[in-house]
Amino acid sequence: MNYKKLTLLISLISASLIVTACSNKSKTNSNLITVDIGADISTLDPQMTEDVQSSRVAYDLFEGLVTQDQSNKPIPGLAEKWDISPDGKTYTFHLRSGIKFSDGSPITAADVVFSFQRLADPKIASPYNLLVNNIVNGQAIIDAKLPPSALGIKALDANTIQIQLNNPDSSFLSICSMPDLAVVSKSNVTKFGQAWTDPKNMVTSGAYKLDERVVQGYILESKNPYYYDAKNVAIEQVKFLPIVDFNSSFSQYKTGAIDITYLLPADQYKTIKASIPEQEHTVSWETIEYYDFNMTSPKFKDNLKLRQALSMAVDRTALTKEVLGQDQKPLYAYATNTVEGGKFTGLDYEWASWPRDKQITKAQELFKAAGYGPNHPLEITISYNTKDTNKKNSLAIGSMWQQIFGAQSIKVNSGNQEFKTFLQARHKGDYDVARDGWVADYDSVDSYTNLFLCNNPQNNAHSCTSGYNELITQANAAADANQRVALTRQALKAAMDNYVIIPLYQDTYYRAVNPRVKGYSIDTNHLDHVMSKWYKF
Repeated sequence: MNYKKLTLLISLISASLIVTACSNKSKTNSNLITVDIGADISTLDPQMTEDVQSSRVAYDLFEGLVTQDQSNKPIPGLAEKWDISPDGKTYTFHLRSGIKFSDGSPITAADVVFSFQRLADPKIASPYNLLVNNIVNGQAIIDAKLPPSALGIKALDANTIQIQLNNPDSSFLSICSMPDLAVVSKSNVTKFGQAWTDPKNMVTSGAYKLDERVVQGYILESKNPYYYDAKNVAIEQVKFLPIVDFNSSFSQYKTGAIDITYLLPADQYKTIKASIPEQEHTVSWETIEYYDFNMTSPKFKDNLKLRQALSMAVDRTALTKEVLGQDQKPLYAYATNTVEGGKFTGLDYEWASWPRDKQITKAQELFKAAGYGPNHPLEITISYNTKDTNKKNSLAIGSMWQQIFGAQSIKVNSGNQEFKTFLQARHKGDYDVARDGWVADYDSVDSYTNLFLCNNPQNNAHSCTSGYNELITQANAAADANQRVALTRQALKAAMDNYVIIPLYQDTYYRAVNPRVKGYSIDTNHLDHVMSKWYKF
């Protein structure tokens, strides 16, 4: 049979099966929603949250002074209102009247102060402690130079909290909506210590409470009857499944075992998109996907030309169009063109606009100048967390390097690890080149610039570009908005010239949502911050 006709026939049959399967869904428990989160969480402690999966669960279990709507805009959370001083440095939050934790105990200003101080406390070493570094004394506390009690936050009374900032920050309300600044019960955490996140001990402040957690198995939540807006929370139970294999996830979706997938299998993406367009959603994601160079490794630390060569050799167009094909955008800078409405466009490397053959020739020259070739081959391993897309990227990029520099000049290995193990190895610098990705926490370039700050726990390249921190500090303190943008661009350019990472692409997320799920405005959610309290049947 003609190959094209055979391919078309297979596609039509597959599409028919998908439509049929997806239209015959049923649930035994009509008020339980099952959601795939793509991998297991690394923590249930909101102040220790750093990964997408842990954040997804934390948004259900905990809430901060501020929360978010489905367009990622900050709205009142546990605080019903706030006042901002004329100079933009003092925020006064007023808690909702009578709010309670999931055990029925009152949520007070003291719990809020405790939660903020806990995030700053070097004893717990939160990977997201940078969120409080603009609060008075925040950085000194993180650096263990002052006690957590010195943080610029205080309870004016049981229902009022005042926070002092070093510099005005138009993103501060969005920062307060992050799960890392969600409110935990001071008495609960103090009583149980590290065991406070055990389901039998945990007290929550969000729309749901934790019932069960089976590592690598599932997480089961139930509606928190004490939540201030419980009457508008429609779904009684939420079950999260950490399914790494997207084919398995979609198979379960087709049988009705899952209501919402995390992502979709890349090799079926186009067929699924064409077959069930009303259920498949592809959303532009405010994110960057990149590879870290281990800047503590002798291979990379003092070899700028090698880092330049490896970055230049990656064909981002082929990667996004041919290897992936889910509308990702090639990335040649350390921030996207979409963040803050496009204020940081035009930062791409000069060579990004060169013809491909010119890029290859220059990359080969740099590789040779870096000291590598057939007589002195380079061997490196690309490390990544287990995921189909990550594997494809690793194999494709490794192949590009070997084709361009020669199999006798470079050997590229691929190594995958379970997510939590991978995060630990990456933090410790136990890798050569590591997969990395960052979803903006809020619509601010700070989400990206923070990644390259010296000594930032999220700086997984373990890099320190000369003058970078100082430029970012100046940008944050700038009273003039245009000056802030100019200084930030200068800082990003300095980090880019140091080639501490390989920017790859701005990602999309694409998932299937059962038509019975209402209330979820996925197409406006470019940060993919999701809360189960939005769902309805």
